[in-house]
Amino acid sequence: MSRPLSIYSILIVLICLWTINVSAQLPTESDRARRAALSMLRHNEIPEASLDCSPEEAKWWSDLRIAAMRVQENRWGKKEKDRFLRLLHEGEQKSYQPPVPNRSITVLSRAEPRYTEEARRKKIKGSVALVVEIRPDGYVGEVEVVQGLDAGLDENAVEAAHRIVFLPPVKDRKFVAFRMPMTMSFNIY
Repeated sequence: MSRPLSIYSILIVLICLWTINVSAQLPTESDRARRAALSMLRHNEIPEASLDCSPEEAKWWSDLRIAAMRVQENRWGKKEKDRFLRLLHEGEQKSYQPPVPNRSITVLSRAEPRYTEEARRKKIKGSVALVVEIRPDGYVGEVEVVQGLDAGLDENAVEAAHRIVFLPPVKDRKFVAFRMPMTMSFNIY
């Protein structure tokens, strides 16, 4: 003859079942890393229009997205960069609002700094720490050298920072300025 289960036994069984169910739903470290990797990949993509906008704004945003993708595909293409910047300025002139929620900067193309002969002779290697002003018009503004290497490398790092192509951050459906920390590395090969 079986004994009836006590209320405590039933509670213990239910708690065990609940714990097993919850632990099966908790993301593992590997799952979190996979999601973070996908998020980083998507961060460089300019999203489709997801907020209400006029047909003209929708067309402008679509053209801007395509131009941005072409900049990413052909990183040093002057024609692609110029088209992207023209579309960004067209939106500014026509007071178009980005039809996407708030988002941070999207770097489309980053130039590598040039190594100088003086630095090569002196075998200087390391990184230059910068603070780069990202302007809402798509251009880099002021670049501050926080820690440099001299031998012309600081100037080359600043020059490379000025060649960055990016979509400015969006806040409240407007492109906004942003100060971005950045490092430029120099190594002897």
